Amino acid sequence: MTFSRIIFGLTILIGCAMIETDHAVAVDAVVVCPDVFRADLQPWLNYREQEGLSIVVVDSAERPDDVRDMIRRAADDATRYIVLVGDAPVIGTRCDPARRIPIEYQPTTVTAKWGSTPTLSSDLLYGDFDGDGLPEAVVGRLPVDTAEELRRAVKRILAYENSIDFGTWRSEVQLVGGVGGFGMMADAAIESVTRTVVTSVLPMATRTRVAYASDGHPFCPVGASFTDCILNNYQRGARFWVYAGHGQVTELDRFPQTEAGIPVLDRNSAARLSRPDGASPIAVLLACYTGAMDAPEDSIAEEMWLTDGGPVAVVAGSRVTMPYGNTTAAVGLIDGVFAQQLPRLGDAWLSALGEMHRVSETQTSDANANSRMMIDALATMISPAGTVLVDERREHMLLYNLIGDPMLSMHHPQPMTMSVAASHALGDVVEVVSTSPIAGQLCVSIDRPLGAAIDGDPNETTVAKLSMDMTANQPATTKFRLPVGTVGPLIIRGFVAGQKEWATGAARTILRAP
Repeated sequence: MTFSRIIFGLTILIGCAMIETDHAVAVDAVVVCPDVFRADLQPWLNYREQEGLSIVVVDSAERPDDVRDMIRRAADDATRYIVLVGDAPVIGTRCDPARRIPIEYQPTTVTAKWGSTPTLSSDLLYGDFDGDGLPEAVVGRLPVDTAEELRRAVKRILAYENSIDFGTWRSEVQLVGGVGGFGMMADAAIESVTRTVVTSVLPMATRTRVAYASDGHPFCPVGASFTDCILNNYQRGARFWVYAGHGQVTELDRFPQTEAGIPVLDRNSAARLSRPDGASPIAVLLACYTGAMDAPEDSIAEEMWLTDGGPVAVVAGSRVTMPYGNTTAAVGLIDGVFAQQLPRLGDAWLSALGEMHRVSETQTSDANANSRMMIDALATMISPAGTVLVDERREHMLLYNLIGDPMLSMHHPQPMTMSVAASHALGDVVEVVSTSPIAGQLCVSIDRPLGAAIDGDPNETTVAKLSMDMTANQPATTKFRLPVGTVGPLIIRGFVAGQKEWATGAARTILRAP
């Protein structure tokens, strides 16, 4: 051991001892970072400290127990974030603490009935200070192997934090679906429930774009290859990019589901993901094995995150995952981001973990009660007989890991009001009054509900759109005469792109048939 590493280790031990005896300065985050990565992490540390966050950095260790002990000694009651800087060692191999951070293993129980491996790999336990299964701090890992990978990751994180790109991509969620493989009727039911639940818990102002990898499905793209379509959609931009379907360690499901099928994404196509720095989505992979950071080669979640144009963060499962557990994870995260508008990604994920840990229905909020009933109905269709739902949810808490910075700011929109008459007769002018707390470029669109398009691409729901400059807190009126044949329910969406923030709002109306 070099003299500098001895001094560094003593500094950490002294710092941890001071924190244990003097909590005058609350510790917001504990970072586990091998010495070799410290210099390249420094710009990120500087940024977080400039935000007013108190951070303690500790070194890695060969054994998970030792890492957990160092984290707990450095943390206090205020600690809400744990950041691991370095990839996990390959399962069954010794951890080299000079560049890696060990990952924890737990036995599988519920997913074992579906043929999962005997154990799952999880970072969650590093944040569970009291050992009750519900973490007090959320854990995110930056699975880098080299200093260059860390430099690029830090650059992209800071670009996201400081982005002033307030384009309409911020109000879009892209949902990519694969074939479930549980039989035609079960697949249709699962797809319908999942899409209904996920889209129903999103705010009305959020636009959803769906691509489904099944020939003949209304949302199956025609023409170009499915992978090319997914990459083109990704390039359009979205706040969240969600995949729900089958997966392997290094690829998402194939389409068509034959040996000749092409993976929805694999290492080669993931390298083609293209979004500007600061305008990347957060990805959620509701699929088996896609987040296995302890595999001999980088998982598809890691490949996506390491790509310069890829997502700025990824939530993905490390082993076999199940539809019910997947849906509870997704809906919990959506609720934390869109409904509660928690300030950081880790806050939203920690809230989702709390929802998954609940014992009974009485512990869920009234706002989520209907969605929860639909999700639990999904479990009766597909979960193994005799499964206790709370056990399945809690196993999925361990299965899903966050790749990326848990302190990532969410840049939530400001709320704007949209006023429109409740209904209109055919031929009426539709008058919309928008009021925004910020100035900027206003875009008002009138859309059919998702899936209600008469022909063509079912994602193309907009029937009319207008843009104009907007003054803060001053009502702006837009008037529309809709195309002939437009009848039924309509969604009015407003979006304001400001210089330093953005605003959204929505309202409903009905165009009555003659």
